[in-house]
Amino acid sequence: MKALDRSVAIALAGLALAAPGFALADARVLVGHFAPFSNDLAATAVDVRINGATALTNVRYGSFTAYIPLAPGAYRLEVLPAGTSTVAISANVTLADNTDYTVLATGGASGQPLALQALVDDNRAPAAGNLKLRVIHAAPFGPNAASTAVSIRTDRGAVVGGLASVPFFAASGYLEIPAGNYDLKVASPDGSRNLIDLAPVDLPAGAVLSVLATGDGVNQRLGFTALPLGALPTETPVDASVSGHWFTPEFSGQGFAFTPKPNENRLLGSWYTYDAQGNKTWYTLDSAGANSGAAATANGGFNSRSAVLTILSSTGGRFLANNPVQTAPVGRVVLNFENCTTAVAEIRLDGQPVRNVPLSNLTPSGACSL
Repeated sequence: MKALDRSVAIALAGLALAAPGFALADARVLVGHFAPFSNDLAATAVDVRINGATALTNVRYGSFTAYIPLAPGAYRLEVLPAGTSTVAISANVTLADNTDYTVLATGGASGQPLALQALVDDNRAPAAGNLKLRVIHAAPFGPNAASTAVSIRTDRGAVVGGLASVPFFAASGYLEIPAGNYDLKVASPDGSRNLIDLAPVDLPAGAVLSVLATGDGVNQRLGFTALPLGALPTETPVDASVSGHWFTPEFSGQGFAFTPKPNENRLLGSWYTYDAQGNKTWYTLDSAGANSGAAATANGGFNSRSAVLTILSSTGGRFLANNPVQTAPVGRVVLNFENCTTAVAEIRLDGQPVRNVPLSNLTPSGACSL
């Protein structure tokens, strides 16, 4: 169980065992509250009635139960503001023998109506070394299907499981994937704008998970919840806020230009400087380059606030000529943004001492807001 008072669970289990029509049987139901209808968590509290009997009390947004055993048959589910007799939403469900269900309270924000959504679960074990993953879009951040459509992608922008345009409230089938470390995100259908970025997480073999995109971005923040694990850690979604020309106040006529690629969680750049003899030179920078580390190469290497960029030197070119150019890594820059106008670069150029250089953004983008 996650984020639900243990006494509530015990009470519900007792009700399931004792009340008429609630006898222990093979049907099981997991109930979750993911309707972000208030920015005050206490104000999201609801009670749940099953066939007129109170089964759960004071359940807040983000809470969910363990599986509750119920006898097969027809049930009336009702959700009420906590401590009241006013039914806010209701649904009739018929439970089949030897079947698991997830019932979610959703909507209530951005013009999306409150609703109870019932899903049939498949808890059969995956093959050895694998896990099963179902993706559910429960984040009502727009008033209609088109405005809520999202894609599910890796940090480098690849669409996962064909989930390229998923509207609210839609659920994928179960995807069977190898256990391991995953770094996923929710983006616009074309991948150009990141909405929710999952921090890298280890998903264990044998697990059967429903991963929900949650929140509306106004009342409750956008995030991920994995049933039955709980809320998953997220990172600041990569956007274009740090793009611009950054100068180095300590050194005249030198600086950097940075351009994020949100669809790849990647940061590209150029460094304008001088060599030891005073000759003008420049380098290209890439957070997914060879000197950025194996993890950075896999996930794009940028989380909107820090990056390790490979310094790349190009030789062989000629002015306005199509000469072959050779590019090779010659060091790295460890970059930390305090915000979209102030940063520090730790420069590690091969054969040179390490230098820490403050940077200031001369041309903040329209996405920059302090």
